[in-house]
Amino acid sequence: MKTQKIIVGIDYTPSSANALKYAGLLAKHANCELVLFHLYDIPVMHANSGLYFISMGETKQSKVEKIHAFAKKNLGKDAVYEVHITSGTMQDEIQALIKADKVHSVVMGLAAKTKINRFIYGSNSTNLAGKLDCPVVIVPESYKTHKVGHSILAFDNSEMPAKKTLNKIKQFINSTQSKVNVLHIQTPEAFEENPVTEFKIDAKHIYPVETKKAKTVVDGISKAVNAKKAHSVISISRQHSFVYRFFVESVTKEIAFTSKVPVMVVHE
Repeated sequence: MKTQKIIVGIDYTPSSANALKYAGLLAKHANCELVLFHLYDIPVMHANSGLYFISMGETKQSKVEKIHAFAKKNLGKDAVYEVHITSGTMQDEIQALIKADKVHSVVMGLAAKTKINRFIYGSNSTNLAGKLDCPVVIVPESYKTHKVGHSILAFDNSEMPAKKTLNKIKQFINSTQSKVNVLHIQTPEAFEENPVTEFKIDAKHIYPVETKKAKTVVDGISKAVNAKKAHSVISISRQHSFVYRFFVESVTKEIAFTSKVPVMVVHE
């Protein structure tokens, strides 16, 4: 059986160094191969003749050497991993890797940003979340105590996710041997009719849905993570109407930006 892979984005920032360390831990627990992914710009040189020359071979070789040094520093000299360096677009290149291999998840680091910067620029990790055909794990730069084993699954309790989505969640739970608390945050403006009270993946994975009242979804999840000492949050990005999708993506991004633990976003 082909071994699954965990792809981790590398851009040599402190947040990507932290994500690499977390990805190494996750790969060990999930028994996956680690793939270091780096996107670079092709340098273009202008000659007097007006022609442009692109030094691709030399640039790629220097990038390979740099990424090996980065991996050695953050994973140790005996670490085993693959390297994938490309100059395409991030979403397209990662999606191509997902189609070519069995990918467990994509891990991306997240640097702290002000509210203004979050609104204007977002980040590669939050922009990719919910758009790839595999879970995306967003690791806050401030999260240094890397652990797996206890997750809070944020659930809107209106309807169960599709079977494919449930299987992705089950895979993460099983590969990390995680305890799971399924949590629904009830906000003051929410109207709920016939809510789902049981989150059933299969006969072996049945979880009661716990409802907590809070001013906002983000605030409720943050308090639950602290109270239950969870190691990660699982968020489901659904495909509905544009307005609903925009709302869900906004909440997902806000959870990622404010969370003190990694957030795994599963695209439905």
